[in-house]
Amino acid sequence: MMSERSMRMSDRMSAPRPLLNAANDASERCWLREPDSDDVGSIAAWFARTDINQWFDFGLGRQDLPALALHAMLNTGRHRIRVFGPDGCRAPSGLVAVSEVTHRFATGSFWVLRDRRRPAYPDMAYEASLRLLREAFELEQLRCITAWAVQSNARSRRLLARLGFRLIGLHRDCHVVDDMRVGRLLYDLLPEELAVVSDVS
Repeated sequence: MMSERSMRMSDRMSAPRPLLNAANDASERCWLREPDSDDVGSIAAWFARTDINQWFDFGLGRQDLPALALHAMLNTGRHRIRVFGPDGCRAPSGLVAVSEVTHRFATGSFWVLRDRRRPAYPDMAYEASLRLLREAFELEQLRCITAWAVQSNARSRRLLARLGFRLIGLHRDCHVVDDMRVGRLLYDLLPEELAVVSDVS
């Protein structure tokens, strides 16, 4: 699940590409870490904002993510959630996550948010997403990660394509943004399709 305030992507589907390797980490300009107690408050505040939460669905139509629910997600082991920000800035500028991790089937669901009011640099959300997805494939040993983006969310669609996600379908008329019914584009990603770090401009 992804926020209009989070990301950009094109309809062009990316060709399969190799996984990142550990040597690429030195070139990255952002940090990525597990949320601490201060971060939980920031995340809850993000999802209290309509301009952000309207692009998400946390089940049963719930679009906010209060601190109690976030704590539960962090403690279940089924959600790999990381906050990120530019080097030299302590406060996070966004988060990336692979949720609903199911080891029996080696699957998970990717989503990302970037607060455009916080410090950032071009491609920061892209770099953070690459690192989180690599962790999910290599450490969690996932084989397929899914994602969706609201049909009108061009930024999310562009980001997903750059990361290597493949468009696999459309769930029609199933979401509401600004009181208008829209569809969700459905995507999936295999380990060998994850983008390489050289795609960062």
